[in-house]
Amino acid sequence: MITYLEFSDLDDHLLDQYRRAIRLAFPEIILHSEVIRNYWERLEKYFPYTQLFAVGENHNLIGFMNAIPIFWDQPLDELPDDGWDWLVKKGISDFENDIQPNSLGGLQIVVTKEFQGKGYSQLLIARGKQVKENLGFKNFIIPIRPILKHTYPDIKIEDYMNWTKDDKTFDPWIRTHIKSGAQILKVCENSMNVTGDINFWEGLLKQNINESGTYRVQGALNLVSINLDKNYGEYREENIWIGYP
Repeated sequence: MITYLEFSDLDDHLLDQYRRAIRLAFPEIILHSEVIRNYWERLEKYFPYTQLFAVGENHNLIGFMNAIPIFWDQPLDELPDDGWDWLVKKGISDFENDIQPNSLGGLQIVVTKEFQGKGYSQLLIARGKQVKENLGFKNFIIPIRPILKHTYPDIKIEDYMNWTKDDKTFDPWIRTHIKSGAQILKVCENSMNVTGDINFWEGLLKQNINESGTYRVQGALNLVSINLDKNYGEYREENIWIGYP
């Protein structure tokens, strides 16, 4: 039996499981996002009703979906290239400026390790679609992070997302959303952005950086660009905008 809770319903035990699951689900580079540091606490405070948690027997967290309401009245194929970062900042800004939302933006869906491979991600997607309907919103949009793209960081996502294997979409996360009824809208080329000086990037790379160029960081979907002369490096992560009708 599954119980669905909102963020405000979480006790300390579930909250600890939730925080731990986020740390385990994503590579270290994602956890250095300034948008996460500056906005995530407000996301949970402002929108507890769009943070959805699936809880199983023995009070164990099965998985969760984080989402944010926004206002968007343009065609979906005109969604910005600054996908994930833009979505978080847009939702927070709309709320703080009393702009009435009409769309639900999905930020992440995570299934905890012991429950993976059992179809729970599709259940969470379905619940997200239901949240959108319950709120009377027009759109449910998500800048998805393909689950295997990190193994091909030098491949453009426009090419990667069209790969097939055995006549099926190659990436399991893209495939799951398509099976759930999503439509691929466009690539967002700078969905998440992480910047830092050379010391920062040497820490992530766990090696000395002796020349400018592109470098591969564990778990990153794309290569990191390093400029030694400017003491600066930048990560621009490509995601894919999808929408549920």
